Amino acid sequence: MKQQAAIDTTAVNQQKRISLRWKWTIGAAIALFLTYTIFSTILFITFQQIMIGNEQQAVRNVVFNLTERFGQHFYELTEEDVEETLDQQELYLTPEMPIMEETQNQRSTPLRASQGSIVIRVFSPDEELLYETNSVDIGFEPLETLQIQTIPEGPHGEALSAVTPVYSFLNNDRIGYVQVINTLSSYHQLFRSVLGAILLTGIIALLFSGVIGYIIAISFLQPIRRLTEAMHIIEKDPESEERIDVGDGNDELTELANAYNAMLDRMQRNIEHQKQFVEDVSHELRTPVAVVEGHMKLLNRWGKDDPVVLEESLDASLQEIGRMKSLVQEMLDLSRAEQVEIHYKNERTPIREIINQTFNNFKLVHPDFYFILDDDLEKEVHVNIYRNHLEQILIILLDNAVKYSTDRHEVHLSVSEHGRNVQIAIQDYGEGMTQEDTVKIFNRFYRVDKARSRHKGGNGLGLSIAKQLIEGYHGKIWAESVLEHGSIFRIELPKLEDKQLDSDQEK
Repeated sequence: MKQQAAIDTTAVNQQKRISLRWKWTIGAAIALFLTYTIFSTILFITFQQIMIGNEQQAVRNVVFNLTERFGQHFYELTEEDVEETLDQQELYLTPEMPIMEETQNQRSTPLRASQGSIVIRVFSPDEELLYETNSVDIGFEPLETLQIQTIPEGPHGEALSAVTPVYSFLNNDRIGYVQVINTLSSYHQLFRSVLGAILLTGIIALLFSGVIGYIIAISFLQPIRRLTEAMHIIEKDPESEERIDVGDGNDELTELANAYNAMLDRMQRNIEHQKQFVEDVSHELRTPVAVVEGHMKLLNRWGKDDPVVLEESLDASLQEIGRMKSLVQEMLDLSRAEQVEIHYKNERTPIREIINQTFNNFKLVHPDFYFILDDDLEKEVHVNIYRNHLEQILIILLDNAVKYSTDRHEVHLSVSEHGRNVQIAIQDYGEGMTQEDTVKIFNRFYRVDKARSRHKGGNGLGLSIAKQLIEGYHGKIWAESVLEHGSIFRIELPKLEDKQLDSDQEK
C-alpha cells in the first residue's frame, strides 16, 4: 500500500510539474520583454521631452516676435493696431519656417502654417480682449514677466499657455498683453501614433522574445534531454553501454555529461567487479568445499572407525578450511582496495621510512636470504598512499620473491626518483615467467604454475590486490621477467611536492 501511494504521489507530482523548458522559455521571454520595455520607455520619455521642448520653443519664438512688433507702438494697443500690425508683417515661429504669408487672392491669417495648433490673443492693459486668432476655452491671467505654463485641460488634452506684458520701446509704458496658446494638437496626435506603434511593437517583441526564449531553451537543454534519455536507458538496463555524446563543447553542461559518463563507467566497473568477485569466489571455493564434503562423507560411511583415515580426513579438511579462510580474507582485501579513492584520498606517507622498515622485517624473518637495499633518494619523499597499504604491497611482492626463488636466495629492493614519480623495484633470481605470464600475472586467481603455486600456499590474489591498490592511488605496477632467470616488479607512485605537503599541514 505504501509503495502504491508513493507511486501515485510521484505520478501526481509529474503531472503538476512544469517543464524546465517552459520555465526557461517564460523566463527568457520575460527578460527580453522587460529589456525591450525599459529601453522603449526611456526612448519614449526622451522623445516626449524633446517634443515638448520644441513646442515650448515655438511658443517662445512667437511671443518674442509679437512683443517686438507690438512694442513699436507709442500708445496702448487697440484692435485696429493689432490687426494692422499682424497683417502688414510676416510672423515666424522659427527663422526657417514662416507662420504668416500673403497671397494675391487671400488675406493672410496669423499662423496659417500651424492653423488650429497655436492661438494668439492680444489684451489691452485693462485685460480687455482685443484680438484672438481662434476661440479656445482657456483662461487668461496677467503676469509681470514671460511665463510658459502647462494647462491640463486644453481642447485636445494638455496645452501650453505663454503670457507676457507688452512694453512700448518708445516710452517704456505697458501697452497691453500677449497670450500665445499651443493646443499641442499635432503633439498629441504624434504622441498617440508613437504610443500605438510602441504597444504594437511591444506585442510583437513579446511574441518574438517567446520564440527566441523557446529556441534558446531547446538549445541549452539538449544535453540535459540526452542525459535524461541515457538515465532512462540505464534505469531499464544497468549494463547498457549507452553514453552521452558530449561533442566539442567546453561548458558546464559538457562537464556534467562527462561526469555522468564517468559515473556510469565506474558504476559498471563496480558491477563487473562484483560479478567477477562472486564468480571467482564460487570457483575457488568449489574445490575446498568438495574436498571437505568428500572427507566428511568418507568419515560418515566408515572412516570414523579407522583412526588413520579419521586423522587424514581431519588434517585435509582443516587444511582446506584454512585455505578458505585465507581466500575470504584476500577477497575482502581486494574489495577494500577498490575503494581507496573514496576512503584514503588524503593520506600522506614517507616512502623511505616504510621501505626501510619492511626491508629490516624481512631480513629478520628470512635469515637464510640475502636482502640488498639500494636507496637513491636524496631526502625523504612523501606519496599519497595509506601507510598500511604501502606495507601490504611491499610484503606481497617481497613474499613472492622469497617464495619463487630457487637456488639463489637473493632479493634486491631499490627506490629512486623518476621525474615526478617515485619508483620501487623488487628483483628476485627465481623461476621467472614468460612474456605472456608477465601480463596475466595481475589477473585474479591467475597462477603461472597452478600445482606449484598451490603447494606454496598461494591463492593467486596477492598481485591483484597490489595492482588494485597501486592504481587506486594513481600509480603503476608492472613486471619484467626472463624464464629461469628471475623477475623484477616495478612500482611507480606520484610523489607529493613540498607545496602540497605545506597545504595539507595548514588544513
